[in-house]
Amino acid sequence: MIRSFSVALVALMLSACSVAREGNLPASGVTDLAGSPDRLGAAASGSVYVANWYDSTVSVYSAGGASRLRTITDGVSYPNALAIDKTGNLFVGNYGMASGSITSSVAVYGANGKQPSRTIAQGIVGPYAIAFSSGKVYVANNGGPTVTVYSRNSNAVLQTISHGVGSPEALLFDGAGNLYVANWLYNSVAVYPPGKINPMRTIKTQISRPDALALDAASNLYVANFRGRSVTIYRPKHDKTPREITKGVAEPVALISTAAKELYVLNRQNDTVTIYSETTLDRVGVISDGIACPTTMAMSSTGLLYVANSCPSSVTVYSPPGTTPIRTITKGLDGPVAIAVAR
Repeated sequence: MIRSFSVALVALMLSACSVAREGNLPASGVTDLAGSPDRLGAAASGSVYVANWYDSTVSVYSAGGASRLRTITDGVSYPNALAIDKTGNLFVGNYGMASGSITSSVAVYGANGKQPSRTIAQGIVGPYAIAFSSGKVYVANNGGPTVTVYSRNSNAVLQTISHGVGSPEALLFDGAGNLYVANWLYNSVAVYPPGKINPMRTIKTQISRPDALALDAASNLYVANFRGRSVTIYRPKHDKTPREITKGVAEPVALISTAAKELYVLNRQNDTVTIYSETTLDRVGVISDGIACPTTMAMSSTGLLYVANSCPSSVTVYSPPGTTPIRTITKGLDGPVAIAVAR
C-alpha cells in the first residue's frame, strides 16, 4: 500500500505518515477478506466495491463489473480502505479532510445501503487497512500509529495495539487467529497472538518497506517489499531463512495467494501482474495488457481478477489464465485505490 498524495492533502499529512511514499495515489493492497475466516451471505455475492480517492465515493458494480449498481457518497471522505464482513456489511476507511484538518473515520453500510448505519471515529487516525477475526474489527491506523480493535457492532475501542506498530500498511490473520501487521516504518512484520496487544515475534529478515501480505494454504507468509523490489516467503516459525522472488517484481503493492497454489503480485513500477508457482517460485505468467499506474487488485471467489489503475482511472477485469481484459470499467471511477469483492 504505497501512500503518496499529490493532491492538496499532502500538506496536511499526519506526522506519522512522513515517510516518503512513491506513486501518484495512495494504493491499497487486498485486505478486504484476507486471512479472515468469515464468509459472506449470498445476497451480495460477487458485487464489486471500488473506493475512489479523488471524488470521495465508493462505486458498486455487479459481478464482473457488467453494470454499476449504485454510488455511495454519504459518509465517504477520501476513502482509503474497504472491507466486507460475513453478513455483507461494507466498512469504508476514510482518511478524511475537513476544514483544513484531517478527520478520519470508518463508515459502516448495510449490504445494499447508501447511507452509513454507523460511523466509527474513536481511535481512527488515517486508516489504511481493515480486517475481521473472531467477531472483532481491526483497523490499521497509519496516523496512530496503532491497530485499534472493536467489537463487531460497537464504535468504542476495545483494544489498542501500539507496541511494535509503525506506519502499519496491511493486516492479516492466520488460521489460528494470529494477527500479522506489516510495518512500513520499521521494515518489519509483527505477529500477535489472538486477543493480545504485544507481539509474540517480529519478522525483519530481508524486509524493506513492506506493503502487502498473503498466506497460502500451508501457512507460508508472503511479504511484498516495495523498496526491496522483492517478495519474501517465510515458512511457519522459520523467520530467519526466507526464500525470495525477485524476477519480474518491481515495487510490489498487492499480493493474492490462490487455491491453485499460485501467487499473484501487482507491480507498480512496471505495470504488471506477475504470477508464480507457490511450489517452485517460478514465474508462470505475466499480465500487462490494460494495466497502467496500478494501485491495488482483488480476486473474486470465482477467480475473476480486478486491477485498479490510475492512468487513467479504470478497473480492468481478467479471467485467468487469460491475460487480456474481459472488461474495462471506467464509469464512476476517479482515482480508484481500494477494491472489495463480496463472496
